[in-house]
Amino acid sequence: MFLFLLIFGVILYAVEKYSMQHGLDHVSLTTTLDKVLVEPGEAFNWTMTVKNGKRMLVPYLRITEQVPQGLKFAENDEVVEKKGIIGLRSVLYLSGNQKTELVRSVKLEARGRYFFRGSMVECGDFLGYQTSTESFPEMTEIVVKPTAHPHGEISLLLGGYLGDYSVRNSLFEDPVLTIGFREYTGREPFRAISWTQSAKHNRLLVKQQECMADLSCTVLLNTECRRSKHVSVLLEKTFSMVRSLCEELEKKHISYDFYTNGVIAGAMGNWKRVEEGLGAGHLETVLEGLGRMTYDYSEPVDSFFMRVLKGVRGGSSFGVVTPERTELLDELVAGLSERSGRKVLVICAEEMEG
Repeated sequence: MFLFLLIFGVILYAVEKYSMQHGLDHVSLTTTLDKVLVEPGEAFNWTMTVKNGKRMLVPYLRITEQVPQGLKFAENDEVVEKKGIIGLRSVLYLSGNQKTELVRSVKLEARGRYFFRGSMVECGDFLGYQTSTESFPEMTEIVVKPTAHPHGEISLLLGGYLGDYSVRNSLFEDPVLTIGFREYTGREPFRAISWTQSAKHNRLLVKQQECMADLSCTVLLNTECRRSKHVSVLLEKTFSMVRSLCEELEKKHISYDFYTNGVIAGAMGNWKRVEEGLGAGHLETVLEGLGRMTYDYSEPVDSFFMRVLKGVRGGSSFGVVTPERTELLDELVAGLSERSGRKVLVICAEEMEG
């Protein structure tokens, strides 16, 4: 009996010692996100995959995940990172060769670049008396776009449409104008039929349209802001205005390119220009850059405008978005207008604070 107890004790001691020294061997933790670019407040899935790659069980695993500040659960708006607790804690039991996925639906409200930085893992021994701790660092990124400007000033500044003609004060004219109506021949698409005119004349009529010259615009974003004490507030508003301007250009089917003297963080590198284009992919590229924007600038506004002026062609259209308006900026805008031969639209966050 004594010999049996002795052998049992030796085995128990060996298992206990092994579990302390090798409890986290072949245990892996991976963070994945189902999206890399989201709208403010848009839900996305945050998945932690925990895998035990050995045959021996892990009786106790306490995981503390390091999460971005401001992360909330989508279903109840509860903040993930509570006061006094850095991250989200989970306790698991893993049998041999088991893989477990913890999936949460979460959201972030504010524009910016966020990271899930991995986990701290506390592993319990076989007998449950001791624990060992190990770090599993990661750098999983997600970018939140800026919100659109909440009011309609951007659309009004670009110009609205009344019936079939453009507002005279608009920066741009409608590239497709309706100049009359003619009888439907059967070769035209249904969307070209004017049902109002057809009902009035008791026969099918289609719109007769004329295409104007191709239009394009260059959007200039200036992030230099020296006078105001509320730089971050003004720049956040500026980024929202740029988004609204680009979305209005998309709605009007006006292709645009994008220049900035701003600085962004992350994989897009030295992001100063997005070439001319149109469509969802083009807009998403601009919005990702705006989401990554810092509150710094890479060059002063005069140097920025001088660089832009070198490539200006006659007849080019420009929309300038800036946090503040100065005498220097007005001089630079006047020079840009003179070189292009067209009026320059200037949108200033400071002037639109009300």
